Amino acid sequence: MVTYASLGLLFLFVVIKALIYRSRVRKAPSPEQLSKLVFSILRSSGQRDRE
Repeated sequence: MVTYASLGLLFLFVVIKALIYRSRVRKAPSPEQLSKLVFSILRSSGQRDRE
C-alpha cells in the first residue's frame, strides 16, 4: 500500500515538472527575437559610450 502511494506521488511530481518545463519552452523567445534584442542592447550601449 505504501508502495502505491509512493508511486502515485512520484507520478504527480513528474507530471507537474513536465507541465512546468512545457510552459517554459512555450515562453522562450525565438532566435529572431533574441537577435533583435541583442542588436538593440548593443546599439543603446554604443550610444551611451558616445555621450
